[in-house]
Amino acid sequence: MRRFSILDWSLEQRWMIILLIFLVFYNDPFYPLTFLTNNSFPSILDGILQATFLCILLLFWLSVYHGIRQNVRRFLPFYLPKLILVSLLWIFSIVLSSVRIVQEYRDPMYNMTIDITQFTTYRVMFYIIGIFYILYLLFLIIRAFGELRNMPYFDVRLKFTTVLMLCVVSISILITTLRFGSGIIGENFVPELASRYKNSVEFISFYSLINFYLYTMAYVYSPAKNAAIDSLFRDNPTFSMINDSDEDVVYGSDHEESQLTSTR
Repeated sequence: MRRFSILDWSLEQRWMIILLIFLVFYNDPFYPLTFLTNNSFPSILDGILQATFLCILLLFWLSVYHGIRQNVRRFLPFYLPKLILVSLLWIFSIVLSSVRIVQEYRDPMYNMTIDITQFTTYRVMFYIIGIFYILYLLFLIIRAFGELRNMPYFDVRLKFTTVLMLCVVSISILITTLRFGSGIIGENFVPELASRYKNSVEFISFYSLINFYLYTMAYVYSPAKNAAIDSLFRDNPTFSMINDSDEDVVYGSDHEESQLTSTR
């Protein structure tokens, strides 16, 4: 991607840079601190890094399905509402998981199920915001397919993003269901989900799934080897649409517009 200007990157390619950076922190590079310190800081840091990456991934899905239909993506009308929605999920998940970790370090006999009534409001708000996020995402997906299904280039992008996302979500739901069983609706489900794994299989399955998902997208969204000579074929839609950004495909590039203006 360094061969190309960031203005030529598609929306997915720009997001991939952010996701890959935070994927490094999601993989918990600070895990050795667990053996070097005798406090709750490494565990809290791990929970924060996990929640941060997952919330950025949620923000990525919203931005892709909404942004693929828009050429102008200003911060206030486009990103700010999504940031507020995802930030609320991030705050509630951090609070619930961090409180549990701190209390368990202070008191090994601590049982969050007993004290969960103190966090009833947090849990209710977390589930309400989560349901609202799902409905909003479904709304964006339906609108994106409804408006762009007849455009071959965008149709392929939508199908790939949706199929890969559904695979990740389906496998995650399956793993979570097998992990918690009927306890998935329990009162301590959220902090339990964010703070610990019962065995190495759960740990490897979640981390492998997320890493495989990101690496697959990074490979697919990376430019082709012959992308550098794309400028030679700009008059041919078959070639130009392969690596053009969203703006170039829909509205034409600035270079083309400047040529038309000078000709006039």
